[in-house]
Amino acid sequence: MLAGVLLGCSIASAQTFYKWTDEKGVVHFSDVPPPETKGVEERRLPVPPAAEPARSESDAAASTQAAANPSQGLTGPARIIIVSQNTPRTGPSALHISGQVRNVGGAAARSVAVTISATDDTQGNPCLNEQAPVEPPTLHPGETGNFDVDLDSPCLYGKPGLDVAPVWE
Repeated sequence: MLAGVLLGCSIASAQTFYKWTDEKGVVHFSDVPPPETKGVEERRLPVPPAAEPARSESDAAASTQAAANPSQGLTGPARIIIVSQNTPRTGPSALHISGQVRNVGGAAARSVAVTISATDDTQGNPCLNEQAPVEPPTLHPGETGNFDVDLDSPCLYGKPGLDVAPVWE
């Protein structure tokens, strides 16, 4: 249900939505910010990929060749995306966060890391902002890297809103 609401918001408002928790503890999502409300988070959803057309045998062969050379066909500046993420709880206020990122741009990305931010589960206020390095720290077009970090913070009690986003130079 929530995914449908978020998807509808992303289509209706160019991928921007607002999240806040009211005085009764109810979490709200909207494509319009609420008037005179504190603790409102503005979030951006990634643009959904376009539907792929039917593939011919020659397209399949080109895809196989591109898989052998992952940087083929990548253009533009470096662009890092999260490929996978795993966030198991390791204690009442601790999480182990790991995953993989990929450079889908046409240039090398240097000093690649992921920023991990969290909002408390009661008021929705930002309470954590940490950075975890990616190995290797430089990703050429088509290359992947891994991140792996243990975090322990009072902010992570309960069910905090967690956001993991790549950063690079």
